[in-house]
Amino acid sequence: MPKIEIPHSKSDRFRFKKTPELLFAGQVVDEYSFYAAPQIHDFCEMIYIVEGTGEFNINGKTYILNQGDMAIYNPGVQHEERSSSGGPFKVFYCGVDNLHIEGVPFGMLLPPSVDPVISCEKYAFKVESYLSEMLQECDSQVLGYETLSNNLLMSLITLIYRIVDVKHQFQSLQGKNEISIRTKDFIDKNYTQNITLKDIADTLYVSQHYLSHLFKRDLGDSPFNYLIRRRIEESKRLLTESSCPVHEVAARVGYSNDKYFSMLFKKVTGLTPTGFRDEEKRKGSSSITPGSSK
Repeated sequence: MPKIEIPHSKSDRFRFKKTPELLFAGQVVDEYSFYAAPQIHDFCEMIYIVEGTGEFNINGKTYILNQGDMAIYNPGVQHEERSSSGGPFKVFYCGVDNLHIEGVPFGMLLPPSVDPVISCEKYAFKVESYLSEMLQECDSQVLGYETLSNNLLMSLITLIYRIVDVKHQFQSLQGKNEISIRTKDFIDKNYTQNITLKDIADTLYVSQHYLSHLFKRDLGDSPFNYLIRRRIEESKRLLTESSCPVHEVAARVGYSNDKYFSMLFKKVTGLTPTGFRDEEKRKGSSSITPGSSK
């Protein structure tokens, strides 16, 4: 049999700056009416849905989690959980402390700009396996259980970042100042509102000049321009997927003046909102060949 050897190179930028500490591991089994009251921790927590459906309220936003989904709470995040399927509800969960991943604010399991709910999809089996083995090791407390539990925890967190990287491109967030990341997160969550640079700076307790300087250095553009691009991207989706008139699309992405919105839209895309909608319809109709079914 030929020898196959793969050289080890140290190009991977994912690093634990500290070894995370597993605080506890547990499970909820065959619970038909599970409910956990609102709570806030000073550590991180992960909850993975093995079976059933749950309704999770995380920092005031409601998420529906199904089998293979995971909720991840950074410290200080308020959360409330309940089962909602009417059938058996089974989850694995664990608490983690002493977290410091390179490029991520100290103490956080995920950057604040990343959604707290992820779908594990093709990695679901591995995630469930790591959590199950951690629970078994903690329960057995045989020789070496702490070492194995911590190794499983680090493998689990690394796997979570592999899942997150597909959507969020984790390495693009590395080295970014926490204020820049939180500013981007604030804009992403509030871009439909009438927000100003002062609103963001006041929320983060920094000066407007300092916030703008960090954001432009880390993300390559000003917060104001990022807000415009975020709104235009959403308006493109609305123009393509709905029949809303232009003034309504403008209002839904945060512009009360539809003429100003149209001017910005053309500046960014090269087309008026109506022209963009017509172009998208033309593309859609040209992709349907004679005799094909929709």
